[in-house]
Amino acid sequence: MRVRVLGSGAGGGLPQWNCGCPQCVRSRSADPLVPPRSQSSIAVSADGRRWSLVNASPDVRDQLARASALHPKPGTRDVPLDTVLVTNADLDHVLGLLVMREALPYRIVSTHWVREALLSHNTVFRILEPAWGVVGLDEPVRLDREGRLEAKLFPVPGKVPGHLQALAANHPEATVGVRVTDVESGRRVVIVPGARSLDAGVVAELAAAAAGFVDGTFFTDRELAVSRPGAPGAREMGHVPISGSEGSLVRLAGLPGRIFYTHVNNTNPVVDSGSKERALVRAAGIDVAYDGMELEP
Repeated sequence: MRVRVLGSGAGGGLPQWNCGCPQCVRSRSADPLVPPRSQSSIAVSADGRRWSLVNASPDVRDQLARASALHPKPGTRDVPLDTVLVTNADLDHVLGLLVMREALPYRIVSTHWVREALLSHNTVFRILEPAWGVVGLDEPVRLDREGRLEAKLFPVPGKVPGHLQALAANHPEATVGVRVTDVESGRRVVIVPGARSLDAGVVAELAAAAAGFVDGTFFTDRELAVSRPGAPGAREMGHVPISGSEGSLVRLAGLPGRIFYTHVNNTNPVVDSGSKERALVRAAGIDVAYDGMELEP
């Protein structure tokens, strides 16, 4: 199996257009310790020839342009893209579907809750309806044409996105993680880009994976309020902070596979590769994903 991190940032990316936090200022000035990050999405492939995506960020056009393996064949519109899996209805995970709307040369798969929440409450997403299928929790779905990669969705503690809070109630299908298994080898990659907490089920999924990508949006619970007074805490926004006795770092340290934080917000000090917070994460045996990162778990 091959994995490419198309984007590793949270909503707005790094630098975020309307943010003057220290990390955004340094990133705009081309500080090599704080490289830019586009919004989170991960591509997976069984053979490096055909690919599937987990989430489609608003930055997907540029992300695909930087990934030569996902370019169409010369003289055609034959894009080597089979499936786009969607883990929740957050705008930074679904707006790219509208960017990719031309001809729909792929299929979209999500839970019934995510599909209906978006199609029922936002008419623009209905242009995607012919390509949009649903899958139940823990129900296998083949990602590629040969069935070499199998995905299953599992529930993750989360929340209803802000744009749907007045329209839809929370549900086990509203926020999910993805387990992608190479059918031949049995090796797994687990992707959890958004989670309010890491419960025993999520930790068990990550413990059984060769590689895991986990919500690293905020380092502390009140981090956003430093640059935006009155801003909600991390958990109020549906994201478990990295630090603290109830944070993700203590749950992830010591897991046998390779673990990477993704969906990292511009305010999070771990985006600075020279920060003490980044050193703390590395000391726990965990790293931070970056745009363009590739691995073969």
